[in-house]
Amino acid sequence: MIPEIANILVYDTRRNLKLTVVTKNVPGKSTEWAALMRHNFYTDENAPLPDSPFFLFALPDHFYLWKNVEDKGEVKSTYDMNPLFAIEPYYDKTRYSLNDLNRESFELVVGFWLSGILLAYEKNDICTADPLWLSEPNHEWLFGSGLFNAIKRGRIERI
Repeated sequence: MIPEIANILVYDTRRNLKLTVVTKNVPGKSTEWAALMRHNFYTDENAPLPDSPFFLFALPDHFYLWKNVEDKGEVKSTYDMNPLFAIEPYYDKTRYSLNDLNRESFELVVGFWLSGILLAYEKNDICTADPLWLSEPNHEWLFGSGLFNAIKRGRIERI
């Protein structure tokens, strides 16, 4: 059964599911709200999320990332990052503000951003293109978490 809640699944080069992504274009939500939503996603009997080492709840002003959290309760994210610097180049060309994007458009923006991460061979490829990846907490979010190494050169499946 394909989960209806997840928007994007990311696989490694061996086709193992590494990252489950849910996108919502709703800014201003707290870490507690994100933890509750994650719990609800995983316990939905009609469309439970698949298990993967990483779970990303992508909002316009927060990318909440859980790593290896088997507890499906209201657990706060392992990492939190403001993604505006990373996703702005993808929606800026549309001449719309991030708040004007509908759900599907925001999902595409996140998918395009992830595609850029997947195309990189090495950390330097990303950091050279956007030096803000060198600053904390961005660096820790993508590289320290192990997410980059887990998904680089992998593939995306949009649901």
